[in-house]
Amino acid sequence: MKRKVLCLILTLNMGVFAAAADFGLVLNGTGEYVSDTGGKGPGFTGTFTPWVSAALGKTMSLYVSGKLSVEYEYEREAWAKPPLFELERTELNFRPVQTAYLTLGRQWVKDRGGMIVSGLFDGLQGSFGLGALRLTGGVFYTGLLYKKTAEILMSAEDMEAYRRPLNYGDPASYFASRRVLTVMGADFPGLSPRSSLGFSVLAQFDLNGYESEPLHSQYLELRYGLEAAGTLRFALTGIGALTERGKAENRANFAAACTVDWDLPGALTDMLQAELRWGSGAVNDRIGPFTPLCGGSQGFVFSSGLPGLMNVRAAYTAGFRRTVSAALGALCFWRTDLETFKDLELEGASIDRFLGTEVQGSLTWAPQTAFRLSAGAGVFFPGGAFREDAALRWKINGGIIVSL
Repeated sequence: MKRKVLCLILTLNMGVFAAAADFGLVLNGTGEYVSDTGGKGPGFTGTFTPWVSAALGKTMSLYVSGKLSVEYEYEREAWAKPPLFELERTELNFRPVQTAYLTLGRQWVKDRGGMIVSGLFDGLQGSFGLGALRLTGGVFYTGLLYKKTAEILMSAEDMEAYRRPLNYGDPASYFASRRVLTVMGADFPGLSPRSSLGFSVLAQFDLNGYESEPLHSQYLELRYGLEAAGTLRFALTGIGALTERGKAENRANFAAACTVDWDLPGALTDMLQAELRWGSGAVNDRIGPFTPLCGGSQGFVFSSGLPGLMNVRAAYTAGFRRTVSAALGALCFWRTDLETFKDLELEGASIDRFLGTEVQGSLTWAPQTAFRLSAGAGVFFPGGAFREDAALRWKINGGIIVSL
């Protein structure tokens, strides 16, 4: 499980403008304290991130960044070695006209609902506007990313490679699962005065060469947005997918989401949010669990991904005096089958699908753009699917960001 927690972050930014170029440096230190099935105790991560940005004429620009990380792991009570080197966002951008762009390099990629893919990937993508229609497309490769940043865990072989300790003498212990992702999409941002529509076709191809059959998958995603009033917005996302493991195992799988945002009237800058996310579980030989390319944590404390799960979230955020903001949220989790979700404290014989409830909150103080202080906490209360003696799980965090 991921662990985010008691953190101290110090950021130093230094920028210089000369000959249409900027460069800078970011230093981050993150401390943590967590209590879950992985253990209980503190940890620390420090990162050093230099970056360079340059304008290459009127239509092209370049951005390059890297990162060096060192980590203290409280499970082992030792500094993790060796230090981790990563190439961060690295883009060559070309915009010949206002309605078109082309980007080459390591760039941020995310599907419309954020349920299939999200993160940095190496590749090429572009977009072109044709009146009320915008077309997008791209092709990306994952095999040069650091495995724990990419988090591609589609198969048992991916999981085994993910758990292998980092060793620069063994390239397989560093790099992520080798896959190619292709994306094609179309958007109608002005479908009507208050609505928008977009759809995408994504396909990933397994190039790992594992002894077992390769795992390929294809996705069709549709997203509809509606602004019911000036302060009330809805979004519906539906995904149909096909996962292929050789000729003998082709299984359909599905995911869906519904999101509501309401900017409340009044003097405060506050908003209510509600969201439902659902990922299919194993049904039979033809319908299986939703299998994204990479999955993010569905909660702050409860850090499982979407496959085989459904969750409902409600949150309230508010800004006070332009310098202080607060957020309070609650999530409930269910499993959509009895075999996909794994946990050491599950009750093996239980057919109860309710996994539990998470409550989380955060507070941020930013008196100026160069200074930010934050704190947060969360608790997960195990539900009926867990053993009666399953312990509460919790995390706390706090941080400071200073930009110079």
